[in-house]
Amino acid sequence: MKAVIKQLGLKLLTAPTLYGWLQRRALKDAPVTILCYHTLRPDHETIASWLALRDGDFAAQIAALRASYDIVSLDEALASAKSQAKSPATSDKPRAVLTFDDGEWAMHAHLLKIVEAEDLPVTLYVATGQIETGQPYWFDRVINALQSSGERQITLDGLGHWTIGPALGKPRWEQIGAVLEALKAQPEDTRDALADQIIAQASPTDAPGFTPMAPMTRAQLQEVAAHPLVTIGAHSHGHELLDRITPDAARASIARSKELLEAWTGQTIDHFAYPNGNSAPAVVEILKDLGFRSATILGDRLAHASDPALLLPRISVGRYDALERLRLRLVNI
Repeated sequence: MKAVIKQLGLKLLTAPTLYGWLQRRALKDAPVTILCYHTLRPDHETIASWLALRDGDFAAQIAALRASYDIVSLDEALASAKSQAKSPATSDKPRAVLTFDDGEWAMHAHLLKIVEAEDLPVTLYVATGQIETGQPYWFDRVINALQSSGERQITLDGLGHWTIGPALGKPRWEQIGAVLEALKAQPEDTRDALADQIIAQASPTDAPGFTPMAPMTRAQLQEVAAHPLVTIGAHSHGHELLDRITPDAARASIARSKELLEAWTGQTIDHFAYPNGNSAPAVVEILKDLGFRSATILGDRLAHASDPALLLPRISVGRYDALERLRLRLVNI
């Protein structure tokens, strides 16, 4: 019954007349809508991960956005927000920016084709440690390990016990998400070892029809970065939660990511995204010192002119977000 009521509410709020009023109210101060994605997968894949949006759902979202928004580059959006003026060549539609975090291999295999076919500007925030080593971060390794069909029991001494499965899809992702959140609360230098324990308990794996999470290669990143519609930003080196490590460690990670990306791409790296959205005043100061012009958090709201350039909010979008629900989040509901 609750599901039926919820669905009726979604239909009512997204009906043209009411939604139009909600949209005008949300956009009256000309905010920038910045969306945060992670990666893509073919529609037929069964991966239980909110991070991996279906290609078909992404295409539907692009079409829905373009009905009401101009999808522009991050630089263009920031310039227009600063000047409150648009160039003569652009429309009066509000502006939306599409961003992707981490640097997963599908940015090359999937997104680049869409960028080309749809003439679609995007920003990729790349965490460089995984590109440098070719090895996924701890969270992607855990996600990969827990895709197996059937049921698995995961126990971490002193942290908890979790049952993963037997369901697939969103229920399994909720179970995996609980494990990931438990590991995020642990010290940075322990997470890889904890991930190894989980992987050992999850084996053997027999996950049906899914491609493991993994980083782009350096050559793939260079090809993606060379496209004129792609903006590359930094996302730290080790994907650390920057508010939970020392300022010196945070500076080293951020500086290393900027240094490597500039060396690999031959471009100046001006933009940053805080891993997991975690920021802190000391980290903001580090970004200023290193010359970043913008930085994004999460926040699930629109970015207004009053938002600091190094704390721009984004709206997160994932595999289990229905288009109707996303439309409501675009108008702050």
